[in-house]
Amino acid sequence: MSAVCGGAARTLRTPGRHGYAAEFSPYLPGRLACATAQHYGIAGCGTLLILDPDEAGLRLFRSFDWNDGLFDVTWSENNEHVLITCSGDGSLQLWDTAKAAEPLQVYKEHAQEYVQGSCVVK
Repeated sequence: MSAVCGGAARTLRTPGRHGYAAEFSPYLPGRLACATAQHYGIAGCGTLLILDPDEAGLRLFRSFDWNDGLFDVTWSENNEHVLITCSGDGSLQLWDTAKAAEPLQVYKEHAQEYVQGSCVVK
C-alpha cells in the first residue's frame, strides 16, 4: 500500500494483508484509513489501519481487527474519530479511533426479507 503525501510516495508494508479501500480523513491532514483483508479477501480476517505520514513514510496510528475481510471504509461526516467499515460477513462496523479496540456498534445484515406483506426466509 502506498500514499502520496507532499509529492513523495509514502509506503507501509502490511505482511499478510491486502488493501481494498483507502480514504483520507476530511479532518486531519494526511491521516489515512485503509480497509484490508487476508488471502486477497477469499478467507481469513481483516484489519482497519489508521495511518499518519512521518519523515520515513507512513506510521501506524491505530489498527482494529475484525473476524472477516474488510472491503470498504469511510470517515464520519460529523466526528473526526469515527469510521465505518463493511466486511465479507455482511456486517458494518462503526469504529472510534479515540477509544477502545472493539467496534462501537456492529450492524448485521437482515435475516428475513418481506415481499408484499409476506415473509420470505433466506
